[in-house]
Amino acid sequence: MLYRLLSSLKTSVYILAFMCLIFLIGTIFPQGENIEDYIKAGGKYVAVVRALDFLDIFISPLFLITTAILLLNLVICLFERFKIFLKIKRTPMDFQSLKNHPNRVTFNNADIEKRLKKTGFKLKAEAQSGAPPRVKIYEKGLQYWWLSWCYHVGIILAIFGFFLTALFAFEKDVLLYPEKPETISLYSEDTRWNEFLRDIGVEVSDKQEKNEYVLTLKEFRTEYYQGLKLDYPKEKLERLAIGIGTKKLKPSKKGFSYMPRMWLTSLDVKKPDGNILDAELWVNRPFRTGSLTLYQMGYEQKVNMTANGQRLEVEARVPFEVKGVKGKFVLGSLKLGTLFKRDGTTEEIKPVTTLYHIPESDPQAREVLGEVGLGEKLDARGVLFEFRDYKEGSYLSYRKDPGVRLVGLACLFVFLGLFVRSLGAWYRIQYAAERKIAYVIVSSRGILADKDRIIRKLNK
Repeated sequence: MLYRLLSSLKTSVYILAFMCLIFLIGTIFPQGENIEDYIKAGGKYVAVVRALDFLDIFISPLFLITTAILLLNLVICLFERFKIFLKIKRTPMDFQSLKNHPNRVTFNNADIEKRLKKTGFKLKAEAQSGAPPRVKIYEKGLQYWWLSWCYHVGIILAIFGFFLTALFAFEKDVLLYPEKPETISLYSEDTRWNEFLRDIGVEVSDKQEKNEYVLTLKEFRTEYYQGLKLDYPKEKLERLAIGIGTKKLKPSKKGFSYMPRMWLTSLDVKKPDGNILDAELWVNRPFRTGSLTLYQMGYEQKVNMTANGQRLEVEARVPFEVKGVKGKFVLGSLKLGTLFKRDGTTEEIKPVTTLYHIPESDPQAREVLGEVGLGEKLDARGVLFEFRDYKEGSYLSYRKDPGVRLVGLACLFVFLGLFVRSLGAWYRIQYAAERKIAYVIVSSRGILADKDRIIRKLNK
């Protein structure tokens, strides 16, 4: 009874409909949110949300059990279909039915079989009973029922890949500064699988040296385009005039803007076996070796400066205070590296940053105090700032996901099967000859299948 239920197509439809409901819940409730924060934000149905784990619905027991049932349903359906495919027998129609069929085509010569074989058709079946002439079946192309079976296999592989990702995948960050090696590991004690092992009382190791890589930054390089700088008017009416088109917005005559072109990281990667690789990566171009994938996420900049003689190490974009001065100060991103000009030339940028003041009365406001370059001074708000030195680090992300390759293979399996199934060409010909007249019925599947072309080839 249970086996029959799980092998039913109706069961698949019901499971998929229920999963759609789960996906809908996942779009309504904030995923990854802490239940306490959800309650503070005024979230409703707290008891149900807590009991069914709606804030992590896609790793909740409800979703995992539903997915497991779907997987079992697919496996059983696939097995049943496989048994049917093995038993498929091509049964030719009787000659009179072929001869009187409204779609049959006749040829004035009986040499059709040689033409069929020359065109790539293969004999698959021949009538074993009845009066001659006996009908034969020829076929050409990939059999569509096996293709549909294959992309169902792909769906099963994808589900296995999703489970591997949910249980074992993790992503972490690392900040690299020149000549300061950092050790990272492709093992994490914080995966959901390790959390499960801890919950049932199994001791989990905090690290595995065989999965450790050592990263050493050699160079972090930034490049900029020379962009257009615009001065927006401060008055509301002037902004409105620009918005409705009665006034034109003109480029600034005071300079240009720096448009990011590339952040490039060059580093040495020491693998667990001791081999050292020379690696480069930039935005949208990760570095991969074995199970390790490194992504360029950003950068961190620190400025060594003095304020009225007081030594400070300040991180760009992070507010800081100066003794005896109300409010806070903040440095904008350092501009350094290579500038690609509009005239096609390049030049090295002298490190420069913009200093802002944040008043106590309005923490969101930013008052521009001026620009200060490396080795230069700036007197603002009664404070003498001096830009003495800087250092820049590369901010990378690394991820291990054992399920991604399986999911990628599954997607290739599914879409290749669907592509060939939809666009491929499969033909079946039922044929018999009587008194030098050949009777043929051509059946086909696939968008690229062309019956008329086959008939023309047979008629030559």
